[in-house]
Amino acid sequence: METDQLTTDRPRPHVSDPPAPSRRLVAAATAWSAVAVALGLWWLLAPAAYPLGPRLSEDPSGLVQLVPRAVVATTLLVLGVAGAPLATGLGRVTGDRRGRRALLAAGAGYAVVLVVLVPDVQVLAVLGYLVALSAPLVVVALLTAGARRHPRNLIPLAVIGAAVLVGVLTGHIGAPTLELLGEIRDGFGRVGLRPVVLAVLVGGGALFGLLTLSAAGRREACSPERAARLDRWGRVATYVAAASPVPYAAVRMTWLTPWPQGAPGGAEAIDPGIRVFGLLLGLAAVGGAVLTLGLVRPWGEVFPSWLPRLRGRPVPVTAAVLPATVVCLALLASSVSLVMLAVAADAGWLVAAIPAPVWGPALGLATYAYYRRRTAGRTAAG
Repeated sequence: METDQLTTDRPRPHVSDPPAPSRRLVAAATAWSAVAVALGLWWLLAPAAYPLGPRLSEDPSGLVQLVPRAVVATTLLVLGVAGAPLATGLGRVTGDRRGRRALLAAGAGYAVVLVVLVPDVQVLAVLGYLVALSAPLVVVALLTAGARRHPRNLIPLAVIGAAVLVGVLTGHIGAPTLELLGEIRDGFGRVGLRPVVLAVLVGGGALFGLLTLSAAGRREACSPERAARLDRWGRVATYVAAASPVPYAAVRMTWLTPWPQGAPGGAEAIDPGIRVFGLLLGLAAVGGAVLTLGLVRPWGEVFPSWLPRLRGRPVPVTAAVLPATVVCLALLASSVSLVMLAVAADAGWLVAAIPAPVWGPALGLATYAYYRRRTAGRTAAG
């Protein structure tokens, strides 16, 4: 009787409802799992619709291209079926240490497979193209908006205007630019929905990665010593991440010279439009380096004074964390692919110019440290 009473009074593993942010992540991961099931079934039943094979090049640019279609489709189907219960489990706090470790391992496995192993460099290429095409317009708009309060903004605006004028007069901007934009449009048409599918897969890995981090952090309080250590390593990672795009920017800038480095076909194959686009890609890399430094600089937490209507206001955490996370995911998604391409082409400069295997993890740690520092005063929500 006493034994029964002791058994009855023994504390049972505690299971609590997940906090609101985790509930949203669980819902999103569950929805992604349904999409994964649909994609897996579709590719099994309609082989011609499978977009991840080596259709654009005979040389594989990613690990998934080395795996038969049926295996990839079946694996995605299994991941989708198991994804919903895994997301629910990660969204709850349990007192079962062994079970918790298994959930964390499974969530981390989803993140590694979907973010690192499945995608390829096309994720980074598409993101880079979009940033390079839109960044100049954004920079000009911001400088123009702040020019009334800070007339010094007129200096970079004048430099940009002079550069555009010189480009038009020398023939680098105009018809060659329009021709290049047409080629980019045609390139997007050739790849079809493949970048979208890759983005969906990487997004699923990101969701399970965030759920795993949330589940791990919910039970482990961040002591002052641990917070100081994270901040210290976060600063180191920020400087590494900020320096990583500099080699790429330098390589792209050489496209403006008679000795372009890393240019397909050599100097003879580079027309004026491609030279200008190389400049835009290089400037986008420089802009990324500067914005990365914002993760440890005051203007990364409070909007600078030259921004109208926003000056002096706190920078929303999401405004810094979200774009940094997107870039981090693109870098991680391209790391294996870049190494494979460099080995296949005997082009070690490719990894040296785009050190994604170092850049991605460094940016991820820098972003996480920034997030923890900005949200340190809030109640831990996972």
